[in-house]
Amino acid sequence: MVLFDVILYKYPDAVPLKDFVLRNDGNDSYIEKWNLNAPIPTKEQLEAWWEELQKNPPYEPPDQIEMLAQELSKEKLARKQLEELNGKLGNALSDVKLTLLSLKGENA
Repeated sequence: MVLFDVILYKYPDAVPLKDFVLRNDGNDSYIEKWNLNAPIPTKEQLEAWWEELQKNPPYEPPDQIEMLAQELSKEKLARKQLEELNGKLGNALSDVKLTLLSLKGENA
């Protein structure tokens, strides 16, 4: 059990070193100071909260590198789609130009 995580899970607005101080003398971590307006949690409560935390981990935003990679992938796809559209429009424009030239040739 990670005592620090458990306390912040149950008291998300708590400020470490101000609202509570943890200590570890080599055996196990424990609450050395408790300044929250709530009773000091028992070991049983802490263990129960730890189990809750394991079942319901807090939301963690995606990694910045992962987000950038996703954005880059989207941009590459958009660029490819634009290049394909540009090619189709270029072909259509060429067809229109050839049609115009052939009409001018017929009328001349």
